[in-house]
Amino acid sequence: MVVLYRLIGALYRRPRFRDPARKLDGAARWRRALSRRDASDRKGLPMVCLVHPDGPSTVLTEIRRLLKAARPDGVRYAYLRPSQNNSRKKPIGEPKKWTSDDVRAVRTILREARNQLVVNNQLRDARLRFPLFSLANWLMDQQRDPADLNPDSTLRKELKKQGLVQHISNASKIARDELPEGIRWQIPLLVLRIAALITFRLAVTGRVRALSGRYWWFMHQPHLAPEMTNTFARFAGRLIDGEWQKESKEQVARLLVNAFLEDLRRAYRLRPWHLFRKRRMTYPVVLLDNITPDNGGYDLLVMINTIRNQVGVFDPLLVISASSAVPPDAGQTPNRPRYEAKGALDAYTTWQNQLLDDRRARQDTTWYLPLRIPGEPAEQDRDRAARELGPFNGYESSRKESRPPALTSRWLRIGVTVAVLAAAGVLTWTTYQSHCHSFDGELNWTGTECVGVSDGSADLFQPSDDTIRQVEQTVLAQNQLAAAEHAAAPQRPYISLVDLQAITSSNNTADGLTAERESVEGVAVAQKRQLEKSGSSDPIVRVLIANAGNGMRQGGAVAAQLGALASKDSSVVGVVGLDISSQPTEATITALARAGLPMVAAPLSEDSLADGNPLYFQVAPQNQREAAMVAAFAKQRLAQDPTLLNSVRVYYSDDATDTYSTNLRDDAVAAFTAKGFAASAVAFTPSGASGLTSHQQTGDPLIGNAVAAGRDTCGYHGFVFFAGRGVPDYGDFLSGAEQCTNDAVFIGDDDVSRYVANSTLRGQYSVAYNYVSFAPAPIASPPGAEQDFYGELKSLFPFEQQPAQDRSLDSHAALSYDAALVMITATEYLREGPTPIPITPGNVWREITDIHAAQTSAPGADKAVDGATGTIDYGGDITRHVPLNKQIAILLVQGGRVNPDIQGFCGTAAGRTPSSWCPPGD
Repeated sequence: MVVLYRLIGALYRRPRFRDPARKLDGAARWRRALSRRDASDRKGLPMVCLVHPDGPSTVLTEIRRLLKAARPDGVRYAYLRPSQNNSRKKPIGEPKKWTSDDVRAVRTILREARNQLVVNNQLRDARLRFPLFSLANWLMDQQRDPADLNPDSTLRKELKKQGLVQHISNASKIARDELPEGIRWQIPLLVLRIAALITFRLAVTGRVRALSGRYWWFMHQPHLAPEMTNTFARFAGRLIDGEWQKESKEQVARLLVNAFLEDLRRAYRLRPWHLFRKRRMTYPVVLLDNITPDNGGYDLLVMINTIRNQVGVFDPLLVISASSAVPPDAGQTPNRPRYEAKGALDAYTTWQNQLLDDRRARQDTTWYLPLRIPGEPAEQDRDRAARELGPFNGYESSRKESRPPALTSRWLRIGVTVAVLAAAGVLTWTTYQSHCHSFDGELNWTGTECVGVSDGSADLFQPSDDTIRQVEQTVLAQNQLAAAEHAAAPQRPYISLVDLQAITSSNNTADGLTAERESVEGVAVAQKRQLEKSGSSDPIVRVLIANAGNGMRQGGAVAAQLGALASKDSSVVGVVGLDISSQPTEATITALARAGLPMVAAPLSEDSLADGNPLYFQVAPQNQREAAMVAAFAKQRLAQDPTLLNSVRVYYSDDATDTYSTNLRDDAVAAFTAKGFAASAVAFTPSGASGLTSHQQTGDPLIGNAVAAGRDTCGYHGFVFFAGRGVPDYGDFLSGAEQCTNDAVFIGDDDVSRYVANSTLRGQYSVAYNYVSFAPAPIASPPGAEQDFYGELKSLFPFEQQPAQDRSLDSHAALSYDAALVMITATEYLREGPTPIPITPGNVWREITDIHAAQTSAPGADKAVDGATGTIDYGGDITRHVPLNKQIAILLVQGGRVNPDIQGFCGTAAGRTPSSWCPPGD
């Protein structure tokens, strides 16, 4: 008997790695038996049938006692002793004909086994659950009302009470009673109940695997032909009391047994989502005592054998039966059993070696392992078994066998899951951080600033304020309207314009980005006007805001990003805006040209930009024209005030990368010299200088920083031309000049308009100064495109409705509007002919050169654009990228306010007359 107990002790212990394999003891012959069991074709647990033909035996009672005392984790077991039913005696040797009583007997045994396996309280692992068998068992207790005209609906209602829908319904009723009255609480509860009901109706079909769960299993198992019904509700109707009796009784029994075994399979199957489930290290044991062909015991064994042969899937159930005759044929096969209990190992080895052939042949005895019990176990056998089986040391004296392997440990699963979630969290957070606290792949964090492209949903201005956010939200809202309009009118051209600027502040304040903000405002006005049009050739415009970083230093990377975006989004046709003439800006222009994107710059004026890149255009005049006008203006002032010295000092940034300042210095010195002035250039160290100097190349003196440059004007009674950056250097320059009394004539370049754009900065110092603007003061503008633009600007952005004396009168919004207008006009030209031309960056670039005044008197020949900053006319010359005779104004700031009277005006603009002293036009 000790050998039998050893075999049982080995069988109920789950192996640490592969499910049928287990170590039986240290002996070599047991290890050979183990190695033979490793093969998948030998996978499975036998039904150990203990036969005691000499009379009743208490062997199962003894095994139950030992299982109850098993250590350290215990064994889940059920002890059943089916009662004898003499009314169902079947003559030995006759074929089995299943009856309703046979089904009830099998069902009763399974139900009691379930109940006992569920309530083994001494075990430390999770309780077993039998959802499939319990549902089938519950259905077989239901009855149909003969008067019910819609039994399917009634059964669905009963099924609903068994599931999550009923719990949700109950919880919502409680919440409805507890929560305050009001529709804001009732609507979510109603939506939840409706969603749960819809989910249930889908689940109860049994066809949607993700939702149907146990219903899906019933509709896909092989018994009772579920294909005969199209939903689980119909199939369930065949299992209720009064209906299942009309089915094949054997098929009903098979369904019950298969559901029971499937519940065990699922309980022992670890899935990735079973995070906290401990790997069970013992198989459940069902002890069937006193079984006969008439009390359901034999029938249950027959069904288990049949299901295992048919399904072919391992189930973790160890069945040990005790009977006076050999199941399933009650001893009709003479050579069974061939082994007694003391030969349990040889019997098991023989059974395992024969298992594959028997499974393929679907033998009625495939899973039976009969062993003859000679009599009651001796007292010494009981003691020895208690020592070896009771402490659950099995056949190796080690607690290691009772523990799951590390690879299946729930702590490892929890640790791996936590590690994966942590890694995913870190990756997500890193991605979120690297994309500027968003998941927008078009935004990138460089470590100090956010660069990239946004449709207005992300705040790219650094730093930002409420006014800037209003502008961005306006662009976002208009982009959404543009998308809706494009969907409603797909025949209209749909284009995306990128406003690319340096919208990282150089002085770390939002005030330092006033000019850039106004540039976006100007493009937004152009976008709004297109939304108000409805012609088939009128483009619908989407605006994208792009940050090239502080000083345009990230422009090359953003340009490459825009090129990639244009290859994916055919609506991207070009770039407008740009910011500050410098080496980084030149590199950005080159990169944009390499990406095949045409550009229309708004404020750029450096001479070489328009000469070195065919895809580049601008709406502002060049530095040489600005310098010529400033020199002519100074000559006119000198004539008005002979006390002024006939000399000029040109202060410029000592930064070799600031090509705008050095270019304007050269142009100014040349223009003033040509007008008879004694011109000298003085360098100062600008804020945030790169370290590359330019004064050494010319031998100009270096005065210090911008404050020192301002102090250098003290006592000077000539002309001062500031050819540096408006922000932040011009404010420092004025602070130095204010430290003493001087009567020099101060003239700031066009970049000083950035400083003037900020009313707070503009009012800090009392020094009066002139500055160059590429857009005249709107309050002094004649009726026309200029006044129309500023009226639209104030309407779209109410915060721009400032008193006249507080207006900055800068040119950035108007210049950006005109740059966008050039792109829009070029797009319109592509749709004017009889054959519409595709809207591509290359075709739009080609049409920009067609923006020029009439060469003939033919109708429609005049294609110049009347912009907010004057007439835009590229002269009809494909090599010309700067407008002809573009207007330039000189304005005066006194006491922190801009004088509405224009001090000087040159160029071509509707309703304006150039000053008499203007230099010759282009």
